[in-house]
Amino acid sequence: MMVHDLPGAENLPLIAVRNRFARWLFDDALPFWASTGCDGTPQNPAALGAQECLTLQGTPALPPFKRVRVQARQLFVFSWAALKGWQPAAQRAESLFRFLLNAHRPDGGWVKLLARDGAVLDDSADLYDIAFVLFALAWYGRVERTGRAVELARQTLAWLGQAMALPNGGFMNALPADDGAWRQQNPHMHLLEAVLALHETTGDAADLAQAHALYALFSQYFMDERTGTLGEYFGPDWQPATGPEGQWCEPGHHFEWVWLLQAYARQSGVDTTAQAARLYHFAHQYGVDTQTALVRDAVARNGQVLKPTFRLWVQGEALRGALCHDPQDQSGWATRMATNLLDRYFTGCPTGTWLDQLDAQGVPAVTQIPSSSLYHIVTAYDALDQAARACVPPA
Repeated sequence: MMVHDLPGAENLPLIAVRNRFARWLFDDALPFWASTGCDGTPQNPAALGAQECLTLQGTPALPPFKRVRVQARQLFVFSWAALKGWQPAAQRAESLFRFLLNAHRPDGGWVKLLARDGAVLDDSADLYDIAFVLFALAWYGRVERTGRAVELARQTLAWLGQAMALPNGGFMNALPADDGAWRQQNPHMHLLEAVLALHETTGDAADLAQAHALYALFSQYFMDERTGTLGEYFGPDWQPATGPEGQWCEPGHHFEWVWLLQAYARQSGVDTTAQAARLYHFAHQYGVDTQTALVRDAVARNGQVLKPTFRLWVQGEALRGALCHDPQDQSGWATRMATNLLDRYFTGCPTGTWLDQLDAQGVPAVTQIPSSSLYHIVTAYDALDQAARACVPPA
């Protein structure tokens, strides 16, 4: 068992909740997802990658497909865990990387769906999936050290520019293109996250070039300066979608952009403070239930609640955003949000797993345990850990 606790928990709630989170993650969750959450043989539990999802009893659900985004997210998780010194993680990451290579298209892109054994089920290219492949490769590049993962990431980025770039900025949602589909900010957000991770891995300014273009897209189109809101759906000219889709806002993505804007500012030197503050204030005012500190799934640009349920991933991103806005958690919101994860989402389910959604009354409303949520849990914990370490009293 690893030593997880930071000193000072008796005085600072943020450190206390971080210590609880660390014990759950390293003692319960990671061992579970490195065994039951992987697919393979006793000799190599991750030879066939990660499980797509589990039943509510914590057993593999074994659907006949594996989304490439899930494989990439789990590769990130175990790369991160290896860098944190969790012993089995490096071997799991290597096996997941090898399995993920089944999704690499001959033209340099990545497919969308694999079968359980790694055979290609859907060879279309999806921007959201590719963003996570790029993100995972950037992180795995910090573990494997040969340069292969970084080179693959750079090749993937170049392929995106050649095959999926749009003449007026951004990228297609998918290839082959669906000309009737709205353009979306969500995959571009994750692409920015991936590019920032790649730059952090390499330190090469050239790896930050795409981040500048994505930030420009955000500033010009995604964020509405008048309302302080983040749009989700757009027409071909990047104007907000007509009808209900144009009013749809997700507080979780607002909070996620708060974190991304801070990371971009740190790596680029561009001042994003005002934009991040506006996004945070809208999401906090209209997205957070002040009694419970749970964060709603969707609201309109005028603040009207559109979807009063509470997905797990939204809580994780809100935690990251709250810590960016208030690093010492003087308001206590981050502590409340982290406690919600521990007490509302990580309990009442098999040890090391989670309830992925609560209904409007805060009651679990789930049919399975999706593997994909571990990415949000790890990134939320990482932000909490960094903030808590900054609060540790000097020895």
